[in-house]
Amino acid sequence: MQYFLTTIVIITGLVINEKINKKKETHLNFDHMQESSFQKFAKFFGKTTPKDEEYMNKLNAIFDLIVNQKEEKISEITKKSNCATKEECVLKIRYLKNKKMLDDYYIDVPNDEILKCNKEDQALIDKYKPYIYHSHLQINEIASVIPNKRYEGIEALREQVYKDLTYLDKKNLLNGIKIDTIDRKLIYYTIEKRKQPEGYETVHCPNCGALNDVEVNGKVRCDYCKTIIKGSAVE
Repeated sequence: MQYFLTTIVIITGLVINEKINKKKETHLNFDHMQESSFQKFAKFFGKTTPKDEEYMNKLNAIFDLIVNQKEEKISEITKKSNCATKEECVLKIRYLKNKKMLDDYYIDVPNDEILKCNKEDQALIDKYKPYIYHSHLQINEIASVIPNKRYEGIEALREQVYKDLTYLDKKNLLNGIKIDTIDRKLIYYTIEKRKQPEGYETVHCPNCGALNDVEVNGKVRCDYCKTIIKGSAVE
């Protein structure tokens, strides 16, 4: 009888633990994460991506490997998510970060690691979040409004802001932002994706499905597969 009760207790404990573990797992929400959205994001960083039948499966796998399985090797995430290249995998990780599906991870490509950023880096990100993610300010604008506890001159503040943001950018800790190091200008994806040169349109390549900008009355070769793409006004 004692053995029987002990067995029941053990089985019940295993069932409860299994339920708890299942509850701990989180899953990807695909709202506003269509493939065309990812293609625009990739194009912002100068990458042209073809249509991918496994797009959703790859994003799900990457998310699960990082969040639930705590995988830290980028090469393993690339292989297990069926991404063709490490570059594709890293781009999708950056996209998930930009969509706030992942926390602030340090993507260390040379050392093949993806790790949650340390406390110092997180503090630096949190310091600039209101200015870059909420207000989309430029470096000189940030320097004008950021708390100045040391009473530094405006030029010194601008230099520190530029230095901090460049540091975060090198560690892939800025989401959806490029830094023009010549003009020291921040280029925001959320702003740039709405821009469309007059007389141009963004269309899918009829062969590979990659997004391309084409003049309404003109033609271009697809950046990815070199197929000729016609503007909507071309017969």
